[in-house]
Amino acid sequence: MHLQTQGPGHVPDPTTQPAGRLWATAAAVAALGAWVMFDARPGLNWFLWTGAAATGLAALHRGRHVQRGGTLVPSLGVAATLVAGAATITASEVLHVVICAAVVVLLAMQMLLAVDPSPRRITARFAATAPPVALFRAVPHALRRAAEATEQIRSTRARAWVRGLALTLPVLLVFALLLAEADPTFARWRDIADAFFSSWEFLPRVIFFTALLGLVVGAYGYAISHSVAPLATTEREPVRWLGATERVMLLAAVTALLWLFLALQLGYFFGSQPRATAPGMTFAEYARRGFAELSIVASASAVLILLSEQYGQRDRHVRLAQLVAYALVIAVLLLLASAVHRVLLYEAAYGFTTARLYAQAYMMVVAAALVLLAVEVAHTLDTGRLFRRTAAVAAVLLVALLYWNHDAWIARRNIDRFASTGQLDIAYLTGELSPDALPVIVDKLASLPEPTRADLRAALQKRYAMSATLATTHWFEWNLSRTRARAAQAAIAPVSP
Repeated sequence: MHLQTQGPGHVPDPTTQPAGRLWATAAAVAALGAWVMFDARPGLNWFLWTGAAATGLAALHRGRHVQRGGTLVPSLGVAATLVAGAATITASEVLHVVICAAVVVLLAMQMLLAVDPSPRRITARFAATAPPVALFRAVPHALRRAAEATEQIRSTRARAWVRGLALTLPVLLVFALLLAEADPTFARWRDIADAFFSSWEFLPRVIFFTALLGLVVGAYGYAISHSVAPLATTEREPVRWLGATERVMLLAAVTALLWLFLALQLGYFFGSQPRATAPGMTFAEYARRGFAELSIVASASAVLILLSEQYGQRDRHVRLAQLVAYALVIAVLLLLASAVHRVLLYEAAYGFTTARLYAQAYMMVVAAALVLLAVEVAHTLDTGRLFRRTAAVAAVLLVALLYWNHDAWIARRNIDRFASTGQLDIAYLTGELSPDALPVIVDKLASLPEPTRADLRAALQKRYAMSATLATTHWFEWNLSRTRARAAQAAIAPVSP
Protein backbone atom coordinates (compact mmCIF):
# COMPACT_ATOMS: atom_id res chain seq x y z
CA MET A 1 0.00 0.00 0.00
CA HIS A 2 1.33 3.42 -0.93
CA LEU A 3 2.07 5.71 2.00
CA GLN A 4 2.06 9.44 1.42
CA THR A 5 4.94 11.30 3.04
CA GLN A 6 3.80 14.03 5.37
CA GLY A 7 5.90 17.04 6.25
CA PRO A 8 6.50 18.33 9.74
CA GLY A 9 3.93 21.09 9.26
CA HIS A 10 1.16 18.68 8.26
CA VAL A 11 -2.11 19.16 10.14
CA PRO A 12 -4.08 15.91 10.46
CA ASP A 13 -7.62 15.81 9.18
CA PRO A 14 -9.92 15.63 12.22
CA THR A 15 -12.25 13.27 10.42
CA THR A 16 -9.50 10.63 10.33
CA GLN A 17 -9.01 10.78 14.07
CA PRO A 18 -9.69 7.40 15.67
CA ALA A 19 -13.20 6.98 17.00
CA GLY A 20 -11.64 5.89 20.26
CA ARG A 21 -10.33 9.41 20.89
CA LEU A 22 -13.79 10.89 20.46
CA TRP A 23 -15.39 8.28 22.72
CA ALA A 24 -12.67 8.59 25.35
CA THR A 25 -12.99 12.38 25.46
CA ALA A 26 -16.78 12.25 25.54
CA ALA A 27 -16.79 9.53 28.20
CA ALA A 28 -14.42 11.55 30.40
CA VAL A 29 -16.58 14.66 30.09
CA ALA A 30 -19.78 12.69 30.75
CA ALA A 31 -18.23 10.92 33.73
CA LEU A 32 -17.12 14.24 35.17
CA GLY A 33 -20.64 15.58 34.70
CA ALA A 34 -22.23 12.53 36.34
CA TRP A 35 -19.86 12.92 39.27
CA VAL A 36 -19.98 16.65 39.96
CA MET A 37 -23.21 17.85 38.32
CA PHE A 38 -25.80 15.21 39.20
CA ASP A 39 -27.95 16.22 42.18
CA ALA A 40 -25.43 18.88 43.22
CA ARG A 41 -25.68 22.56 44.09
CA PRO A 42 -24.26 25.08 41.61
CA GLY A 43 -20.70 26.00 42.42
CA LEU A 44 -17.22 25.01 41.33
CA ASN A 45 -18.75 22.01 39.52
CA TRP A 46 -20.35 24.19 36.85
CA PHE A 47 -17.00 25.79 36.09
CA LEU A 48 -15.18 22.45 35.98
CA TRP A 49 -17.66 20.68 33.73
CA THR A 50 -18.18 23.58 31.33
CA GLY A 51 -14.43 24.03 30.98
CA ALA A 52 -13.96 20.31 30.34
CA ALA A 53 -16.78 20.14 27.77
CA ALA A 54 -15.57 23.23 25.90
CA THR A 55 -11.94 22.12 25.99
CA GLY A 56 -12.82 18.67 24.71
CA LEU A 57 -14.67 20.09 21.71
CA ALA A 58 -11.91 22.61 20.98
CA ALA A 59 -9.26 19.87 21.19
CA LEU A 60 -11.10 17.60 18.76
CA HIS A 61 -11.84 20.55 16.49
CA ARG A 62 -8.21 21.72 16.45
CA GLY A 63 -6.74 21.72 12.98
CA ARG A 64 -9.96 22.68 11.19
CA HIS A 65 -10.35 26.07 9.52
CA VAL A 66 -6.97 27.30 10.66
CA GLN A 67 -6.91 29.91 7.92
CA ARG A 68 -10.27 31.47 8.85
CA GLY A 69 -11.93 31.79 12.24
CA GLY A 70 -9.37 29.56 13.92
CA THR A 71 -9.86 31.20 17.31
CA LEU A 72 -13.64 31.53 17.26
CA VAL A 73 -14.47 28.04 18.52
CA PRO A 74 -12.04 28.10 21.49
CA SER A 75 -13.08 31.69 22.24
CA LEU A 76 -16.70 30.64 22.64
CA GLY A 77 -15.55 27.86 24.95
CA VAL A 78 -13.59 30.35 27.04
CA ALA A 79 -16.64 32.63 27.18
CA ALA A 80 -18.88 29.75 28.31
CA THR A 81 -16.35 28.76 30.99
CA LEU A 82 -16.06 32.36 32.18
CA VAL A 83 -19.82 32.65 32.55
CA ALA A 84 -20.01 29.26 34.30
CA GLY A 85 -17.31 30.42 36.69
CA ALA A 86 -19.75 32.95 38.11
CA ALA A 87 -21.59 30.00 39.71
CA THR A 88 -18.68 29.81 42.14
CA ILE A 89 -19.22 33.46 43.11
CA THR A 90 -22.95 34.03 43.47
CA ALA A 91 -25.55 32.09 45.45
CA SER A 92 -28.48 33.81 43.71
CA GLU A 93 -30.88 31.28 42.21
CA VAL A 94 -32.04 33.83 39.65
CA LEU A 95 -28.49 34.36 38.44
CA HIS A 96 -27.94 30.60 38.37
CA VAL A 97 -30.77 30.33 35.85
CA VAL A 98 -29.20 33.13 33.79
CA ILE A 99 -25.79 31.43 33.95
CA CYS A 100 -27.25 28.09 32.88
CA ALA A 101 -29.09 29.64 29.93
CA ALA A 102 -26.02 31.61 28.80
CA VAL A 103 -23.74 28.56 29.03
CA VAL A 104 -26.18 26.43 27.03
CA VAL A 105 -26.35 29.05 24.27
CA LEU A 106 -22.57 29.52 24.13
CA LEU A 107 -21.81 25.78 24.06
CA ALA A 108 -24.46 25.25 21.37
CA MET A 109 -22.93 28.04 19.30
CA GLN A 110 -19.47 26.56 19.79
CA MET A 111 -20.68 23.22 18.47
CA LEU A 112 -22.53 24.65 15.46
CA LEU A 113 -19.71 26.99 14.46
CA ALA A 114 -17.15 24.17 14.56
CA VAL A 115 -18.10 23.06 11.02
CA ASP A 116 -17.80 26.58 9.63
CA PRO A 117 -16.20 28.99 12.11
CA SER A 118 -17.12 32.24 10.42
CA PRO A 119 -18.06 35.16 12.71
CA ARG A 120 -20.57 36.33 10.10
CA ARG A 121 -22.75 33.34 10.95
CA ILE A 122 -23.42 34.81 14.38
CA THR A 123 -26.72 36.61 13.99
CA ALA A 124 -29.70 37.16 16.25
CA ARG A 125 -31.57 34.25 14.68
CA PHE A 126 -28.52 31.98 14.93
CA ALA A 127 -27.98 32.72 18.63
CA ALA A 128 -31.69 32.40 19.51
CA THR A 129 -32.09 29.04 17.78
CA ALA A 130 -28.65 27.60 18.63
CA PRO A 131 -29.73 25.28 21.52
CA PRO A 132 -32.58 23.47 19.71
CA VAL A 133 -30.66 23.33 16.44
CA ALA A 134 -27.60 21.95 18.21
CA LEU A 135 -29.72 19.26 19.87
CA PHE A 136 -31.36 18.41 16.55
CA ARG A 137 -27.93 18.03 14.92
CA ALA A 138 -26.27 16.18 17.81
CA VAL A 139 -28.84 13.38 18.20
CA PRO A 140 -28.35 11.84 14.70
CA HIS A 141 -24.57 11.99 15.11
CA ALA A 142 -24.82 10.30 18.50
CA LEU A 143 -26.89 7.50 16.97
CA ARG A 144 -24.47 7.15 14.08
CA ARG A 145 -21.46 6.99 16.40
CA ALA A 146 -23.24 4.43 18.57
CA ALA A 147 -23.94 2.28 15.52
CA GLU A 148 -20.29 2.54 14.45
CA ALA A 149 -19.18 1.56 17.95
CA THR A 150 -21.48 -1.46 17.86
CA GLU A 151 -19.88 -2.59 14.60
CA GLN A 152 -16.40 -2.16 16.07
CA ILE A 153 -17.32 -4.21 19.15
CA ARG A 154 -18.09 -7.13 16.84
CA SER A 155 -14.57 -7.12 15.43
CA THR A 156 -12.06 -9.81 16.39
CA ARG A 157 -9.85 -7.40 18.32
CA ALA A 158 -12.81 -5.96 20.25
CA ARG A 159 -14.07 -9.43 21.16
CA ALA A 160 -10.66 -10.16 22.66
CA TRP A 161 -10.95 -7.04 24.83
CA VAL A 162 -14.46 -8.04 25.93
CA ARG A 163 -13.31 -11.54 26.89
CA GLY A 164 -10.35 -10.04 28.73
CA LEU A 165 -12.61 -7.76 30.74
CA ALA A 166 -15.01 -10.61 31.47
CA LEU A 167 -12.13 -12.60 32.95
CA THR A 168 -10.30 -9.74 34.69
CA LEU A 169 -13.12 -7.96 36.48
CA PRO A 170 -14.41 -10.95 38.52
CA VAL A 171 -10.86 -11.80 39.59
CA LEU A 172 -10.20 -8.21 40.68
CA LEU A 173 -13.48 -8.15 42.58
CA VAL A 174 -12.69 -11.33 44.50
CA PHE A 175 -9.19 -10.15 45.36
CA ALA A 176 -10.49 -6.74 46.49
CA LEU A 177 -13.07 -8.35 48.78
CA LEU A 178 -10.40 -10.55 50.32
CA LEU A 179 -8.05 -7.61 50.84
CA ALA A 180 -10.90 -5.66 52.46
CA GLU A 181 -10.77 -8.10 55.35
CA ALA A 182 -7.12 -7.22 55.93
CA ASP A 183 -7.07 -3.44 55.39
CA PRO A 184 -9.40 -0.74 56.83
CA THR A 185 -9.15 1.46 53.73
CA PHE A 186 -10.20 -1.38 51.45
CA ALA A 187 -12.96 -2.19 53.94
CA ARG A 188 -14.26 1.37 53.83
CA TRP A 189 -14.28 1.33 50.03
CA ARG A 190 -16.15 -2.00 50.11
CA ASP A 191 -18.77 -0.58 52.50
CA ILE A 192 -19.21 2.54 50.36
CA ALA A 193 -19.68 0.44 47.23
CA ASP A 194 -22.11 -1.87 49.01
CA ALA A 195 -24.22 1.04 50.28
CA PHE A 196 -24.10 2.68 46.86
CA PHE A 197 -25.34 -0.33 44.90
CA SER A 198 -27.73 -1.74 47.51
CA SER A 199 -29.66 1.57 47.75
CA TRP A 200 -30.13 1.81 43.98
CA GLU A 201 -28.91 5.42 44.13
CA PHE A 202 -26.54 4.62 41.30
CA LEU A 203 -29.36 4.01 38.81
CA PRO A 204 -30.43 7.68 38.29
CA ARG A 205 -26.77 8.66 38.08
CA VAL A 206 -26.11 6.00 35.44
CA ILE A 207 -29.12 7.21 33.45
CA PHE A 208 -27.81 10.78 33.71
CA PHE A 209 -24.35 9.65 32.58
CA THR A 210 -25.78 7.75 29.61
CA ALA A 211 -27.88 10.69 28.44
CA LEU A 212 -24.99 13.11 28.90
CA LEU A 213 -22.61 10.74 27.08
CA GLY A 214 -24.96 10.54 24.12
CA LEU A 215 -25.29 14.32 23.99
CA VAL A 216 -21.53 14.91 24.21
CA VAL A 217 -20.72 12.21 21.65
CA GLY A 218 -23.24 13.73 19.25
CA ALA A 219 -21.89 17.26 19.76
CA TYR A 220 -18.28 16.19 19.32
CA GLY A 221 -19.12 13.98 16.37
CA TYR A 222 -20.88 16.85 14.65
CA ALA A 223 -18.00 19.21 15.37
CA ILE A 224 -15.38 17.04 13.62
CA SER A 225 -17.53 15.73 10.78
CA HIS A 226 -16.89 16.87 7.21
CA SER A 227 -20.13 15.23 6.03
CA VAL A 228 -22.22 17.94 7.68
CA ALA A 229 -23.79 20.52 5.43
CA PRO A 230 -22.91 23.90 6.96
CA LEU A 231 -25.75 26.14 7.90
CA ALA A 232 -26.47 28.94 5.46
CA THR A 233 -24.36 32.01 6.14
CA THR A 234 -25.51 34.35 3.41
CA GLU A 235 -28.63 36.38 3.95
CA ARG A 236 -30.97 37.18 1.11
CA GLU A 237 -31.50 40.79 0.21
CA PRO A 238 -34.61 41.90 2.11
CA VAL A 239 -37.69 42.95 0.18
CA ARG A 240 -37.82 46.72 0.58
CA TRP A 241 -41.57 47.13 0.85
CA LEU A 242 -41.49 50.45 2.75
CA GLY A 243 -41.53 53.36 0.31
CA ALA A 244 -39.02 56.17 0.72
CA THR A 245 -41.71 58.81 1.27
CA GLU A 246 -43.58 56.68 3.81
CA ARG A 247 -40.30 55.93 5.55
CA VAL A 248 -39.39 59.59 5.99
CA MET A 249 -42.92 60.47 7.08
CA LEU A 250 -42.99 57.70 9.71
CA LEU A 251 -39.59 58.52 11.18
CA ALA A 252 -40.21 62.27 11.09
CA ALA A 253 -43.57 61.96 12.86
CA VAL A 254 -42.15 59.79 15.64
CA THR A 255 -39.13 62.08 15.95
CA ALA A 256 -41.30 65.17 16.25
CA LEU A 257 -43.49 63.50 18.87
CA LEU A 258 -40.50 62.50 20.98
CA TRP A 259 -38.89 65.95 20.77
CA LEU A 260 -42.21 67.51 21.80
CA PHE A 261 -42.32 65.19 24.79
CA LEU A 262 -38.73 66.07 25.69
CA ALA A 263 -39.50 69.77 25.45
CA LEU A 264 -42.36 69.35 27.90
CA GLN A 265 -40.02 67.40 30.16
CA LEU A 266 -37.29 70.04 30.04
CA GLY A 267 -38.09 71.22 33.53
CA TYR A 268 -38.01 67.65 34.73
CA PHE A 269 -34.44 67.27 33.49
CA PHE A 270 -33.43 70.12 35.80
CA GLY A 271 -35.17 68.49 38.75
CA SER A 272 -38.18 70.80 39.05
CA GLN A 273 -41.57 69.47 40.08
CA PRO A 274 -43.86 68.83 37.09
CA ARG A 275 -46.93 70.98 37.28
CA ALA A 276 -49.43 68.49 35.92
CA THR A 277 -49.35 65.87 38.65
CA ALA A 278 -52.40 64.17 40.05
CA PRO A 279 -53.70 65.39 43.41
CA GLY A 280 -51.80 63.77 46.27
CA MET A 281 -49.14 62.31 43.95
CA THR A 282 -45.57 62.76 45.19
CA PHE A 283 -42.66 63.56 42.91
CA ALA A 284 -41.23 60.06 43.41
CA GLU A 285 -44.55 58.49 42.45
CA TYR A 286 -44.61 60.65 39.35
CA ALA A 287 -41.07 59.52 38.57
CA ARG A 288 -42.12 55.89 38.81
CA ARG A 289 -45.21 56.45 36.73
CA GLY A 290 -44.39 56.10 33.05
CA PHE A 291 -40.94 54.56 33.48
CA ALA A 292 -42.00 51.30 31.85
CA GLU A 293 -43.70 53.23 29.06
CA LEU A 294 -40.55 55.27 28.41
CA SER A 295 -38.48 52.08 28.23
CA ILE A 296 -40.94 50.49 25.80
CA VAL A 297 -41.02 53.61 23.60
CA ALA A 298 -37.21 53.76 23.55
CA SER A 299 -36.89 50.10 22.62
CA ALA A 300 -39.65 50.31 20.02
CA SER A 301 -38.03 53.38 18.48
CA ALA A 302 -34.75 51.51 18.08
CA VAL A 303 -36.62 48.64 16.40
CA LEU A 304 -38.43 51.15 14.18
CA ILE A 305 -35.15 52.64 12.96
CA LEU A 306 -33.76 49.17 12.34
CA LEU A 307 -36.81 48.06 10.34
CA SER A 308 -36.87 51.28 8.31
CA GLU A 309 -33.22 50.79 7.39
CA GLN A 310 -33.73 47.12 6.63
CA TYR A 311 -36.90 47.35 4.56
CA GLY A 312 -37.02 51.00 3.47
CA GLN A 313 -36.52 51.86 -0.17
CA ARG A 314 -33.54 54.01 -1.10
CA ASP A 315 -33.87 56.91 -3.54
CA ARG A 316 -33.16 60.63 -3.53
CA HIS A 317 -34.61 60.90 -0.01
CA VAL A 318 -32.01 58.57 1.50
CA ARG A 319 -29.95 61.44 2.93
CA LEU A 320 -33.03 63.03 4.47
CA ALA A 321 -34.02 59.67 5.99
CA GLN A 322 -30.57 59.38 7.53
CA LEU A 323 -30.80 62.84 9.11
CA VAL A 324 -34.25 62.07 10.51
CA ALA A 325 -32.94 58.75 11.86
CA TYR A 326 -30.05 60.58 13.60
CA ALA A 327 -32.52 63.04 15.14
CA LEU A 328 -34.62 60.11 16.35
CA VAL A 329 -31.58 58.37 17.85
CA ILE A 330 -30.67 61.51 19.78
CA ALA A 331 -34.25 61.89 20.99
CA VAL A 332 -34.36 58.27 22.15
CA LEU A 333 -31.04 58.65 23.97
CA LEU A 334 -32.44 61.66 25.80
CA LEU A 335 -35.58 59.67 26.50
CA LEU A 336 -33.46 56.93 28.05
CA ALA A 337 -31.69 59.57 30.13
CA SER A 338 -35.08 60.74 31.35
CA ALA A 339 -36.05 57.17 32.22
CA VAL A 340 -32.80 56.60 34.13
CA HIS A 341 -33.33 59.88 35.96
CA ARG A 342 -36.79 58.69 36.99
CA VAL A 343 -35.33 55.47 38.38
CA LEU A 344 -32.69 57.39 40.34
CA LEU A 345 -35.37 59.62 41.83
CA TYR A 346 -37.46 56.62 42.77
CA GLU A 347 -34.45 54.92 44.34
CA ALA A 348 -33.73 58.04 46.38
CA ALA A 349 -37.29 58.00 47.68
CA TYR A 350 -37.95 54.28 48.15
CA GLY A 351 -34.59 52.51 48.13
CA PHE A 352 -32.66 50.18 45.86
CA THR A 353 -33.77 46.85 44.37
CA THR A 354 -32.37 44.38 41.90
CA ALA A 355 -35.26 45.07 39.50
CA ARG A 356 -34.35 48.77 39.36
CA LEU A 357 -30.69 47.93 38.88
CA TYR A 358 -31.46 45.49 36.05
CA ALA A 359 -33.69 48.10 34.43
CA GLN A 360 -30.78 50.54 34.37
CA ALA A 361 -28.50 47.85 32.93
CA TYR A 362 -31.06 47.12 30.22
CA MET A 363 -31.24 50.80 29.30
CA MET A 364 -27.45 50.90 29.05
CA VAL A 365 -27.59 48.08 26.50
CA VAL A 366 -30.35 49.86 24.56
CA ALA A 367 -28.29 53.07 24.55
CA ALA A 368 -25.25 51.20 23.26
CA ALA A 369 -27.38 49.53 20.58
CA LEU A 370 -28.69 52.94 19.49
CA VAL A 371 -25.18 54.34 19.12
CA LEU A 372 -24.11 51.27 17.14
CA LEU A 373 -27.27 51.56 15.04
CA ALA A 374 -26.41 55.18 14.25
CA VAL A 375 -23.03 53.99 13.01
CA GLU A 376 -24.78 51.43 10.79
CA VAL A 377 -27.15 54.08 9.43
CA ALA A 378 -24.14 56.05 8.21
CA HIS A 379 -23.12 53.06 6.08
CA THR A 380 -24.85 50.02 4.64
CA LEU A 381 -26.82 48.31 7.39
CA ASP A 382 -25.48 44.91 8.39
CA THR A 383 -27.90 43.43 10.96
CA GLY A 384 -25.53 40.59 11.79
CA ARG A 385 -22.69 42.97 12.55
CA LEU A 386 -25.03 45.15 14.61
CA PHE A 387 -26.15 42.13 16.62
CA ARG A 388 -22.59 40.92 17.22
CA ARG A 389 -21.47 44.32 18.49
CA THR A 390 -24.54 44.79 20.67
CA ALA A 391 -24.26 41.24 21.99
CA ALA A 392 -20.61 41.91 22.90
CA VAL A 393 -21.64 44.94 24.94
CA ALA A 394 -24.45 42.99 26.60
CA ALA A 395 -22.10 40.08 27.33
CA VAL A 396 -19.56 42.33 29.05
CA LEU A 397 -22.32 43.90 31.13
CA LEU A 398 -23.76 40.47 31.98
CA VAL A 399 -20.40 39.12 33.15
CA ALA A 400 -19.90 42.24 35.26
CA LEU A 401 -23.29 41.76 36.90
CA LEU A 402 -22.62 38.05 37.49
CA TYR A 403 -19.28 38.63 39.20
CA TRP A 404 -20.26 41.81 41.02
CA ASN A 405 -22.06 41.17 44.30
CA HIS A 406 -24.80 43.70 43.57
CA ASP A 407 -27.15 42.18 46.15
CA ALA A 408 -24.65 43.13 48.84
CA TRP A 409 -24.31 46.61 47.34
CA ILE A 410 -28.09 47.05 47.37
CA ALA A 411 -28.33 45.89 50.98
CA ARG A 412 -25.56 48.28 52.04
CA ARG A 413 -27.13 51.26 50.28
CA ASN A 414 -30.57 50.57 51.76
CA ILE A 415 -29.21 50.23 55.30
CA ASP A 416 -27.02 53.33 54.94
CA ARG A 417 -29.96 55.46 53.80
CA PHE A 418 -31.88 54.47 56.94
CA ALA A 419 -29.93 57.13 58.86
CA SER A 420 -31.42 59.90 56.70
CA THR A 421 -34.87 58.48 55.91
CA GLY A 422 -35.71 56.27 58.90
CA GLN A 423 -37.15 53.73 56.45
CA LEU A 424 -35.96 50.17 55.91
CA ASP A 425 -37.75 47.47 53.97
CA ILE A 426 -36.87 44.48 56.15
CA ALA A 427 -39.10 42.13 54.16
CA TYR A 428 -37.19 42.92 50.98
CA LEU A 429 -33.75 42.62 52.59
CA THR A 430 -34.49 39.22 54.10
CA GLY A 431 -36.97 37.79 51.62
CA GLU A 432 -36.01 39.03 48.16
CA LEU A 433 -32.23 39.41 48.23
CA SER A 434 -30.11 36.30 47.80
CA PRO A 435 -27.64 34.93 50.38
CA ASP A 436 -25.02 37.05 48.60
CA ALA A 437 -26.24 39.97 50.74
CA LEU A 438 -26.29 38.16 54.10
CA PRO A 439 -22.71 39.01 55.24
CA VAL A 440 -23.24 42.72 54.59
CA ILE A 441 -26.60 42.77 56.36
CA VAL A 442 -25.16 41.01 59.41
CA ASP A 443 -22.17 43.36 59.43
CA LYS A 444 -24.50 46.39 59.28
CA LEU A 445 -26.76 45.22 62.12
CA ALA A 446 -24.69 47.09 64.70
CA SER A 447 -25.30 50.40 62.89
CA LEU A 448 -29.10 50.13 63.26
CA PRO A 449 -31.03 51.31 66.32
CA GLU A 450 -33.53 49.24 68.23
CA PRO A 451 -36.14 47.95 67.54
CA THR A 452 -35.15 47.92 63.86
CA ARG A 453 -32.03 45.91 64.64
CA ALA A 454 -33.99 43.27 66.55
CA ASP A 455 -36.64 43.04 63.84
CA LEU A 456 -34.04 42.60 61.13
CA ARG A 457 -32.14 39.98 63.15
CA ALA A 458 -35.35 38.04 63.80
CA ALA A 459 -36.23 38.10 60.11
CA LEU A 460 -32.75 36.87 59.18
CA GLN A 461 -32.96 34.08 61.75
CA LYS A 462 -36.34 33.03 60.41
CA ARG A 463 -34.96 32.68 56.88
CA TYR A 464 -31.43 31.42 57.51
CA ALA A 465 -30.92 30.07 61.03
CA MET A 466 -32.67 26.74 60.44
CA SER A 467 -32.30 26.74 56.65
CA ALA A 468 -30.33 24.21 54.63
CA THR A 469 -29.99 26.51 51.61
CA LEU A 470 -26.38 27.30 52.53
CA ALA A 471 -25.30 23.70 53.07
CA THR A 472 -22.49 22.28 50.95
CA THR A 473 -22.05 18.50 50.92
CA HIS A 474 -19.19 18.01 48.45
CA TRP A 475 -16.05 19.97 47.67
CA PHE A 476 -17.14 20.56 44.08
CA GLU A 477 -20.21 22.44 45.33
CA TRP A 478 -17.98 25.14 46.81
CA ASN A 479 -19.37 28.63 46.34
CA LEU A 480 -17.82 31.85 47.65
CA SER A 481 -21.07 33.56 48.62
CA ARG A 482 -22.44 30.46 50.39
CA THR A 483 -19.17 30.12 52.31
CA ARG A 484 -19.34 33.72 53.49
CA ALA A 485 -23.05 33.47 54.19
CA ARG A 486 -22.54 30.42 56.43
CA ALA A 487 -20.10 32.42 58.55
CA ALA A 488 -22.64 35.24 58.80
CA GLN A 489 -25.37 32.69 59.54
CA ALA A 490 -23.42 31.45 62.55
CA ALA A 491 -23.16 35.01 63.87
CA ILE A 492 -26.94 35.43 64.00
CA ALA A 493 -27.85 31.92 65.13
CA PRO A 494 -30.03 31.90 68.26
CA VAL A 495 -28.06 31.18 71.42
CA SER A 496 -29.22 27.99 73.13
CA PRO A 497 -30.19 28.49 76.79
